[in-house]
Parts: sequence; structure tokens; C-alpha cells
Amino acid sequence: MIDGIRENFCRLLDLLPPVARLRFLAFLHLVEQPGTMAATLEIQPSGTLRLTLDTAIAPCRKHRH
Repeated sequence: MIDGIRENFCRLLDLLPPVARLRFLAFLHLVEQPGTMAATLEIQPSGTLRLTLDTAIAPCRKHRH
């Protein structure tokens, strides 16, 4: 079951545009290793939210976009 989920998840990631894929992988990295990332949440008076994720760890070549 886990292998099937992983396979379907990889197919889904392949369908996303590169910028969406990068944002999603950055969020997963934040969830998995919160100590290696800095997160900044900005809330504008209009209600617009902006979550900025930053890390000093360089991604492997597979995840560069």
C-alpha cells in the first residue's frame, strides 16, 4: 500500500509546474526537518498571506528547479 501511495504521489508531483513542485517540497522539508529551515509568515491588511521558507542546506540536483 505504501509503495502504491508513493508511486501515485510521484506521478502527482510530475504533473505540477516546477514552481509549485518546489514550494510543495520546501513545505514538506519544513515539516520533516523544522530545525533546518526558517519560516516567515506575513499577513497583509487585505488578508493576503505569504509564507517564506529559507534554508542554508542546498538541495540535491534532483530537486533543483
